[in-house]
Amino acid sequence: MAKNSFGKQIKSVRKAKGLTQAQLAEKIGRSEKHISKIETGVYFPNYSTLNKILQVLDIKIENIEQEIDNNKGISKPHCYTKLLQILNSATEKELEYYYSLIKQAQKWTKNHKK
Repeated sequence: MAKNSFGKQIKSVRKAKGLTQAQLAEKIGRSEKHISKIETGVYFPNYSTLNKILQVLDIKIENIEQEIDNNKGISKPHCYTKLLQILNSATEKELEYYYSLIKQAQKWTKNHKK
């Protein structure tokens, strides 16, 4: 699967729903250029943007076949999909907890880089 297969799928669904990039961008509060970069594989959306796209296009994360390439050829579709499912069903308190863990991991990584 190509690096931008996720973006191609989003583009396909968007077009099937009769939306332009500008219309989708407006509905999710992003720029048309940002949508273009997602669809071409330049960007992979963060959780918030992805969740908004999925809501607007009426897609469940389970229905998106994706492969995430971290530039080392390692794909993580199942892990990433599962993470998004967990975040999607989390309460606000759980999201705050997950966010605090991510911030701690970022600090640790920053302090332990060679």
